[in-house]
Amino acid sequence: MSRIERSFRLMAQSYRVLTQDKELMVLPLMSGIVMLGVMATFFWGFGFDERAMRAHRAEAMLPMFLLYVVTYTVGLFFQAAVVAGATERLRGGDPTVGSALAAAGRRIGAILAWAVVAATVGVVLRMIQERAGFIGKILVGLVGVVWSLATFFIVPVLVLEDRSIVDSFRRSVRTFQDTWGESVVGSTSLGVAAACAWITLVAIVGLFVWAGLGLPVVVVGIAAGVLLAIFFSALQGVFVASLYRYATEGHQSSGYDPDLLSSAFAPKSR
Repeated sequence: MSRIERSFRLMAQSYRVLTQDKELMVLPLMSGIVMLGVMATFFWGFGFDERAMRAHRAEAMLPMFLLYVVTYTVGLFFQAAVVAGATERLRGGDPTVGSALAAAGRRIGAILAWAVVAATVGVVLRMIQERAGFIGKILVGLVGVVWSLATFFIVPVLVLEDRSIVDSFRRSVRTFQDTWGESVVGSTSLGVAAACAWITLVAIVGLFVWAGLGLPVVVVGIAAGVLLAIFFSALQGVFVASLYRYATEGHQSSGYDPDLLSSAFAPKSR
């Protein structure tokens, strides 16, 4: 079985697991609502000066850094809740929105600490990219990709294990090194599926608008877009939780083909 075929099968089985706990899809919706509120509050309260930001003046960069920290914290918290809920289901439990939020809440200190690290990296990369030339922008982009891959499993590590921030990062890197094939191909597969769904939605809405149905169709299309974003966010959480659990604990997860998982996590030769 090729990695691409195996990854699509893993994604399909993640979907079947998600259907057992549809309430987990409430968590990405809550994340989006809180994120919008945070951003509106910051922009209304601070009012960002674009010229000052481009000049990297402290009065502009400090609020931007704080916004990064808060938004990263919100995003990580609700991602952690999805992963915790999915893991509870995979271990034979029956998660609720409350139990998932409680699990993430118990690790809020680690989540906040990592948000500061992630915000720092994000701000530094952005500042370098704005000042770099064409080649420099490409190099910074590659650094960003490497960072994303290295932190691929950081959310399950933060919420499921009691480790320091440095050790959590190392744990994420080690797990990714052992599962790099399925991690990359699986995420790409989810991205392709999401892109196809978005293209289909835009095409359908565009067709109805062209036919003269107008505003009602646009409203329905926006609502459908929100549902798509919620669904794929939750599906990604289940997918990552499942891969992480099998990769680190070696347990077969409910709803997954054990042979499929075993082939997905054949160790790399060292």
